[in-house]
Amino acid sequence: MTEAIYQNLKYHGQKVVSSILTEEQLVISLFNDIDNLIDNGHLLKKEIINNIKSFKNIPFPISNHEIFYCSNLDTPQEKLNYLNHRYKFYKANKFHEEYESPPYLLLEPVSACNLRCPMCFQIDKTFTRKPFMGIMKWDLFTRLIDEAEELSVGSITLASRGEPTMHPKYSEMLKYISKKKNIFELKTNTNGTFLSEDICHSIFNSGVSTVVISADHYEKEKFEALRKGSNFDKIVKNVMQLNEIKNKYYKNTRTEIRVSGIDFHKNLDREKFNNFWQPYCDTVSVGYAVERWDTYANEPHPEIKSPCSFLWDRMYVWWDGKANPCDADYKSYMSYGDVSTSTIKDVWNSKKLKEFRELHLKKERGCLNPCDRCGLDFG
Repeated sequence: MTEAIYQNLKYHGQKVVSSILTEEQLVISLFNDIDNLIDNGHLLKKEIINNIKSFKNIPFPISNHEIFYCSNLDTPQEKLNYLNHRYKFYKANKFHEEYESPPYLLLEPVSACNLRCPMCFQIDKTFTRKPFMGIMKWDLFTRLIDEAEELSVGSITLASRGEPTMHPKYSEMLKYISKKKNIFELKTNTNGTFLSEDICHSIFNSGVSTVVISADHYEKEKFEALRKGSNFDKIVKNVMQLNEIKNKYYKNTRTEIRVSGIDFHKNLDREKFNNFWQPYCDTVSVGYAVERWDTYANEPHPEIKSPCSFLWDRMYVWWDGKANPCDADYKSYMSYGDVSTSTIKDVWNSKKLKEFRELHLKKERGCLNPCDRCGLDFG
């Protein structure tokens, strides 16, 4: 492997833990077994197979992350199944293709959080009370995961408006998802406060693809000012423990530890931030804050008319089963169904969601609150 490839892989959030394929080698491995690949009637799998047969390439831009993931799969059929999921997500995201089920599901174990960060909607006191606060019941969770498996929802994130590790059955949730063969990628977010030794082991034992630790500074005073209610020393110790457990007990894991920060005041020394956190993780990333700590009071953006890809490529599900286009709409002005009384498939194909999509495609997102005041431009 060349150093250039290795550095690029690290940039995309992965350390090399086994032999890594190049894109050309991945295509060759699939081409050599082309007659044994089964499409099961899936049109996208057929497209992938036909493209490999005819042109010896994959019909969508494949990332280093996707190559890395395929490198750790055992058979060409498993690689095809995974690429089918990624192709589906790509077409939904890029071309607003509609599918009978969401390619990506974000489940909220808990809506509450132990911190009050200034860039987060948890500072909205009208939100941090009933009916918005609660934890997902185990029966609802397992039913949703079983449905996601049957529908071949390829990616799941445990996170959203709250701190997921506050759920009393958080580790059991990871374990339950890990048993599903049609759920390829499992991601979870955390502020790092409750990363106990047991939770650290459950993350690796469950094959979590990416654990994202939200951390916004490298100096204690500034960190705790941004992560209000946090203990900087405790969180650093917990992240160090997570990395130590990974290196000691799970050397061949595919799990990426990512520290992700918000440059809230737009004056963060990113080099120092990277140098501080890099020894304890695989990837360090920093971005600017998105307008979501008081979404509904934001100024409208009439100049932004591009359709939001979230309406096609993902579904957010709150602790009580309410389905939503995104978590910037944290009070669910735009909820399009309830999976506690219906199925994922029925809610995803609801009349209300189709109406939202039509308005976005007609560049009329300004008719919807809070789409009209969201700063995300997908153009």
